[in-house]
Amino acid sequence: MTRPVHSSLPIPARPDSHGSSRSGRHRARPVFLLGLVLVLVAVLSTSVGSARRASAATFSLSVTSPSLVFHQGSGGVVLGSSAASVSWRIADEKDATVRTGTSWMSQGKATINVADLGPGYYQLSLHAGSSTDPTDLRTSFAVIEPVPGSLVNASSPFGAAVHIGRTGWGLNVLDEAKKVGIAHVREDAWWNQFETAPGVYTFPAAFTAKIDRIQSLGLTPLIIANGANPLYDNGRTPSSPEGIAAFGRFAAALLDHYGEDNVEVLNEYNGGTFNTSVCGTSAACYLEVLKGVHQAVKASNPNAKVVAPATIGIGNCVKADGTKCFAPDLIDRGGLNHLDAYSVHPYHYPGGPEWMGGSGDTIAGLRQRIRDANGGQDKPIVLSEMGWPTDTGHGTTELQQADNLVRLYAVGLANGVTRVYWYDLVNDGTDPANKEHNFGMLRQPVVATAENPVSVTANAPKPALVAQAVTARMIAGRTYAGSDAVVAPARSARFANGTGTTRVLWATSAKDVVVRATGPVTLTDSYGRRTVREPTDGQFTLSLGVSPVFAEGPVTSVVG
Repeated sequence: MTRPVHSSLPIPARPDSHGSSRSGRHRARPVFLLGLVLVLVAVLSTSVGSARRASAATFSLSVTSPSLVFHQGSGGVVLGSSAASVSWRIADEKDATVRTGTSWMSQGKATINVADLGPGYYQLSLHAGSSTDPTDLRTSFAVIEPVPGSLVNASSPFGAAVHIGRTGWGLNVLDEAKKVGIAHVREDAWWNQFETAPGVYTFPAAFTAKIDRIQSLGLTPLIIANGANPLYDNGRTPSSPEGIAAFGRFAAALLDHYGEDNVEVLNEYNGGTFNTSVCGTSAACYLEVLKGVHQAVKASNPNAKVVAPATIGIGNCVKADGTKCFAPDLIDRGGLNHLDAYSVHPYHYPGGPEWMGGSGDTIAGLRQRIRDANGGQDKPIVLSEMGWPTDTGHGTTELQQADNLVRLYAVGLANGVTRVYWYDLVNDGTDPANKEHNFGMLRQPVVATAENPVSVTANAPKPALVAQAVTARMIAGRTYAGSDAVVAPARSARFANGTGTTRVLWATSAKDVVVRATGPVTLTDSYGRRTVREPTDGQFTLSLGVSPVFAEGPVTSVVG
């Protein structure tokens, strides 16, 4: 879906110190002073113009590292500048200074070594030139512990929505995704770009390059059979028997050509943004399209997985007039017989994800409705879009976005979600006030201009990217194993495998809990930093807040 603070953006231009406003109130002056006034105005105008030219950035300044996501113990940030030297400051996610220094350019380049930094999210401020004639640039980088490649597999719950080919989205971002433990990517295949004559398919080179790169990295694509086609239904979302049958054949052709098994059927059909069907936005209308895709795809590949209905919101409700919302209507009409996984987009910003575990129009409520209609059995639930924008108008900071990412996985997996596709991998623009530009884990590259000669080659990380890497390393390969005896606002989720249990602990407002353990407990924060707590008389008090902590070790219980 198109949804699209500090960015890998240049520091904003400084206000002109000569440009302050003055009062418009003047007393009458004799006419003979007019010539003198005009002369003074001309002199002042010349002075202001000179000052503006002098304050324009003289030196170029760039960060040319191909990636700004470093494995701990290696790497450096590569700088470029026409200045002789660049001073710099590295700060943590809370803007506390980690270190400062000056790098002298050699043939216009220098490197800031980061190999000795511990795991974390880091802000980098660069300054070239004198205090009266500077060029400034701010960006960010991440230091992470490697996520084992064995954890990036088809059973992983970690995914992200991508828009490869849009401005700022190169194929390289897929490498960054794998680096932080993302195993699945969701991408649109627009029908009109593939079927250019009735029954004749072409496969665009750009889309093929995306799939090739995804497959070469060992990631799993979820291809969205999306859009409409001017060959059918007057170019509107398919609704006629002919259009629906053609759309189903298109979905099957996608999977056959690329050798893939996962397809999602349209996007947010129940909303008015993407659905132009003359039939409308109802579950009854969608079901016909779903049946067409299911029939065509399964006939071609019985092992294919059909993911649907990709609703905006969950829609698990009954209206006051007794009318069913989308989920119960689709399910009661037999929709579960035509899908292998039930997908929703439960956006709820700026609030946190904890609501999803409640009853009613929630993930837990949807899971129960599916069980009730499916002989007590689950169907996989996929959040094929979910995220928080960090634009200036929606009340979520970048640090809160990172916190919500960890909490989303804990709450979702505890309530039957099998996979989450974070929306989205990269910011879709550079406007800090535009919601659609600010959902990403990575920023847009920065392109130099004549007025502001600064650039950043790579997609710099936001704090959420670091939290993603830590979460993948801590709980991938483990399954949800229950919660502890804590009460709101405290939260707990246990994830276990054959070797031990990792707990995710947090509180929606400050709360102390008691951790009981038979030995030392390792606590890891969302940025990968570890501390070890030794129990006294078999326990210790842990202060929880909105930023989750992962607890590992011989914990017997958590109460409070």
